[in-house]
Amino acid sequence: MAALKFAIDFDSAFTNVYKTGSGLVLSEPTAIAVNQNNKNEIKAFGLDARKLIGKTSENTKIIFPIFEGEIVNVKVAAKLLAEFLRKSGMESKLSNAHALFSVPCGSNAEMLKKYESVAKLAGISKVYFAETPILVAIGERIPLTDSVPCFVVDMAGGVTNIAALSLDGIIAGISVNVGANKICTDIIDYVAEAYGLQIGLLTAERLRDEIGSLLQGDTLSTIVNGRDVKTGVPKAVSLKAMDILLPTKRYYDKIAELVMEVLTKLPPEVSAEIRHSGIYISGLASRVYGLEQYYSEKFNVKINISENSSKSVALGGGMVISDKDLLKKVSFRLN
Repeated sequence: MAALKFAIDFDSAFTNVYKTGSGLVLSEPTAIAVNQNNKNEIKAFGLDARKLIGKTSENTKIIFPIFEGEIVNVKVAAKLLAEFLRKSGMESKLSNAHALFSVPCGSNAEMLKKYESVAKLAGISKVYFAETPILVAIGERIPLTDSVPCFVVDMAGGVTNIAALSLDGIIAGISVNVGANKICTDIIDYVAEAYGLQIGLLTAERLRDEIGSLLQGDTLSTIVNGRDVKTGVPKAVSLKAMDILLPTKRYYDKIAELVMEVLTKLPPEVSAEIRHSGIYISGLASRVYGLEQYYSEKFNVKINISENSSKSVALGGGMVISDKDLLKKVSFRLN
């Protein structure tokens, strides 16, 4: 019987699973709700667990087993992954399964062992790894050979990968433990300080996704409900995009600094190629309004924003696990 093959983007914010022959079969929040008194009792996972954030009693705990790109709870991560695979209809076929995991640029052996442990506990028999920027490039179908490089910035939920790469591997790159989730925490703090309104994570995500903008004077607006910081009673305020420009910009300005650091380390020939092709940006945080213009002015090169957003990594992984030669070229194993 042919082995089941699939690719997994196990990110802090969302998990995406690509199954060979079926395409993208799952895209859900990397969250699980368990009974506080019986941690083995799973109350909800994925999208259903996300809906419970900030609304549960002390009997239920929402766990995010991956934080800023790091697996912080192997056992819970394995349980969550097993639930995702069961929901995707793959539970009974895992004993003969080959899975490709995306991992941050420059992941060390300790991090890779955690991924492998999670996979094994979830029942997966054979595990491959590939660095996220390479999978983004393949998933975005960026022209890529051993001699034609590109520059990729993947802004995921908990980690951002920045790399110049070719099909031969990473030429220069870094990963930092900050991503789209950081925008939300900055918005929460800023709204509390500037407007006296305490909001939760889900509300901050809505603000980021609905009115987040990098353009001065943007008039996108929405009504925000929360709790008055001083009195504790329910309160609502109207916010425009420009009202949260400061906390929104903070993440993108930091990433811009890191992009510049990587760009300045590149060989002249690689720089020339990137000057021609531009910078490719993907991930959850790539969807903010005005990013193309904002970064075009900062770097003076073409900015290519992904149409697949947070799906690029899984799509690239699916293409790699489906192609024996490509798998051999860009992936690696622990043993």
